Amino acid sequence: MKNEDPRRTPSAQASDASKDGYERAYEKQLKRFTEMDTSDTEDIDVENLSGMQYGQHPNRQNRQRSGKRTGSKKKKATNMKASHIDRSEPLRFGGHAQQEEKAVKKGSPVKKVLLVLLLLIILLIGVLQLLIFRYLGKVTYRETGERHFNTASLHSDSVLNVLLIGSDTRDSSQRGRTDSMILLSIDSNNKRTTMTSFMRDGYVMLPEYDLDGDGAYYGEGDKCKLNAAYVYGGAELLMDTIEYNFDIEVDRYVYVDFFSFIDIIDAVGGITLDITDEEAAGMKAPMYEQNKYLGNAFGTDYLACGGKGLLVNGNQALGYARLRYVGNADFQRTQRQRTVLTKLIEKSKEQSLKGLDRLISAICESAETNMTKWELYKLVYRAPFILKYDINELRIPGDDEYSFGTGYDGSSVLLLNLPGCIETLNREIYQ
Repeated sequence: MKNEDPRRTPSAQASDASKDGYERAYEKQLKRFTEMDTSDTEDIDVENLSGMQYGQHPNRQNRQRSGKRTGSKKKKATNMKASHIDRSEPLRFGGHAQQEEKAVKKGSPVKKVLLVLLLLIILLIGVLQLLIFRYLGKVTYRETGERHFNTASLHSDSVLNVLLIGSDTRDSSQRGRTDSMILLSIDSNNKRTTMTSFMRDGYVMLPEYDLDGDGAYYGEGDKCKLNAAYVYGGAELLMDTIEYNFDIEVDRYVYVDFFSFIDIIDAVGGITLDITDEEAAGMKAPMYEQNKYLGNAFGTDYLACGGKGLLVNGNQALGYARLRYVGNADFQRTQRQRTVLTKLIEKSKEQSLKGLDRLISAICESAETNMTKWELYKLVYRAPFILKYDINELRIPGDDEYSFGTGYDGSSVLLLNLPGCIETLNREIYQ
């Protein structure tokens, strides 16, 4: 075969022999083209390429005309080495580059961290939902009975009023007298919570209730102490009585008996109270009754003396809240009840997640309410913000809004200045 290269192996020569003339010409032309320097490429006459013979160098005609070469082979080889393109690498076009860029972004550490955080947030929300539904399942729900008066003028969309009812009886169906009536007013606009204690001996009218049996309503014989309203008509009549006499909206209530309150206080590990020696001695009477009910031995949890910042358990805190015959009778008793409730709220802010779980479970297991599950669900989500609100305390009647008197049945009562009480409620809760 002509023009055989003695340095090529027989297998390579056989491979060349199998190629046709056009293929060999193409490879020869490709080899020459890759050896061109930049200046040669720029001198190509694109318009004359169509008239060139196959395999002819595009600059050969110019070189023949001038009779001169543009540069030495050595210089040309040096230039080609500097500008050499590694043609063994695959070509990358726009689409492949974009795909690689997306792949880099997709696999970036930042995106992975964000994805993990998102999954953790979703997981935590799911766990929180399960916990809330578990708590709500422990509450005892009551349908709101018949209401006869719920058109009070003191109301606002930004204020939620919930009446907290506390009784000495173990079962709310027994309708014992309510020794604790605290209206919890949550003001979302002013970021404050007001606890208003209504005195149990306040002499009030029972609306739409014939107490004396004379066949007529709103007579003198239809008046009684406020804490008796629950005995005669349950939570509905108590809410009607407060709305009618004090002209303030009360549509929701939560009932907790005093003995369940022991479990609630114990759930937070007790609270700290400032107790005088006289109060410590006076607490023995209510605690004697409590110990009998709880099955405790005589003298359990009695305090030998008072002190500042005493850590008390649920049994002792309840004895303190029920103490009536030390100090200014029921006036000071309502103050003690508000103090215990305030201390409980403060202690709840310090609880761990496990402690909060115990507290919420204890409250839900003891509570009876006419609030719906949806209302409680929303309230639970608001709870972390509500706990940060300022807490105000109020007593109705105030110091200048009552006088001592005698009721229709001859009992000692508080005769109320109702217009003054209404003005105080409006000023302290709604302004």
